[in-house]
Amino acid sequence: MESLVHTLSWISTALQVPVVVAILYLLLRGVLALGDFYGRWSDRLRRTRAGDALAALPAHELLDQLARSAPRQADPLRQALAALGQAPADAAWHERVVTAFELAADRRLALFRTMTRIGPLLGLMGTLIPLGPALVALAGGDIAVLARKMEVAFATTVVGLVIGALGFLLHQASQRWALDDLSLLEFVSARLRASAP
Repeated sequence: MESLVHTLSWISTALQVPVVVAILYLLLRGVLALGDFYGRWSDRLRRTRAGDALAALPAHELLDQLARSAPRQADPLRQALAALGQAPADAAWHERVVTAFELAADRRLALFRTMTRIGPLLGLMGTLIPLGPALVALAGGDIAVLARKMEVAFATTVVGLVIGALGFLLHQASQRWALDDLSLLEFVSARLRASAP
């Protein structure tokens, strides 16, 4: 029985480094996603200001204006609008483009879902792993080791919760934007097919 306890303790201690690395990786991805989020938010702000005037334009002018209002070439909405313009009357092609856009939006949201679920879980693991050695240090009277282990425990908890909160907020906003963009694509698709000869 004692060997099993030592094995579990060794496995738990060995997991501390991968857990801390995973927390730092998710935090870095979250900070990068926050920067991308700000860029997309400023793009949307520009497009929203011109949104009501665009609805009255003819289909092809509407398509050109919307494509120009998405300034980044890698923007999935811009790519989808360009793809819709390739075959303005083909309903099957339009359905394929819209579905591909939905899949791309879901892939983008996957990172935020992962941050929301895994961040707090890693934070909890990062809290519990050093508590064993901290209790051993407490029993041995080594207050310095106890303090160091408790510092790691609390730091990983806080960072894990920050990752989860950041992922949740980014997911909520990005999901609304994806639905708005999907609605816009369906509107443009319907206008293009209606105006086709």
